[in-house]
Amino acid sequence: MSAGPIGTPAVLISGGQPLDAAVFSAAIAPALARFHKPKVAYIGAANGDREGFFETVNTMFRSAGASSMDFLRLARDDADVVAARAVLSAADVIFFSGGEVEDGINWIRRHGLDGMLSELFAQGRQFMGISAGAIMIGAHWVRWDVPGDDSTAALFDCLGLVPATFDTHAEDEDWVELKATLRLMGDGASGYGIPRGGAISADSGGRLVNLTKEYLTYTYKNGHYIIK
Repeated sequence: MSAGPIGTPAVLISGGQPLDAAVFSAAIAPALARFHKPKVAYIGAANGDREGFFETVNTMFRSAGASSMDFLRLARDDADVVAARAVLSAADVIFFSGGEVEDGINWIRRHGLDGMLSELFAQGRQFMGISAGAIMIGAHWVRWDVPGDDSTAALFDCLGLVPATFDTHAEDEDWVELKATLRLMGDGASGYGIPRGGAISADSGGRLVNLTKEYLTYTYKNGHYIIK
C-alpha cells in the first residue's frame, strides 16, 4: 500500500451468531450519519451470495437511514462486472458480508475488483465489514490445505485496505486462526481480535478505535503469544 493521506476509517464489526442488531446498529449509525440517505453496495461473495443474510443486513441499514442497498452478486463466474463497477462507483458505503474469508477474496480478485476497491477506499469512500468481511478489509489471513495440520497452513493476502490483521468472534476457539496467521507472519507480528459484540474503526494508517467492546491485541514473540 502506498503512503498517502489518511482517509475515512473502515468500520469492522465482529458479528457472530445470532447477529446482535443493537451492536450492529450502534457500529454503523455514526458512519451513516455522515451522509444524507446513503447508497450502500453489498458484497456477499464470502457466503456465496446468500439471500437471507442480505435481507437481514438490508433491513438494519434501512433502519439506520440508508436509502438503498444494491446486492452485487459476485459469487459466480458470469457475474455482471460492468454493473458491479457502476454500483460501486455510485455507492456512498461499501459493505462486506460474513462467510469464508478466502472465498470472498477469491471472487473479488477473479472479477478484477480488488484494485477498484483500493482506489475507492483511498478516495475516502466508507467501507464496512462484518465477521469474514471485516477480516477481508485487513492485510492477511490463513488457510489450511489439510484442516488441523499446521504443516499445511499458509498465508494469503486480503484486500489490505487497513495494514493490520484481524480476527472476529473467535474467543471460544482461543483465536486459533489469528494465532496461526501471526506465527506465519513471523516473530514480532501483531494482530487484533474483535470479540463477539465488538466493533472498531480502522484507517489506512493502522489506527484503531473501539466503537463498542474493547478489542484484543496479540503479538507473536519467541514462539509465544502475548496478549494485551
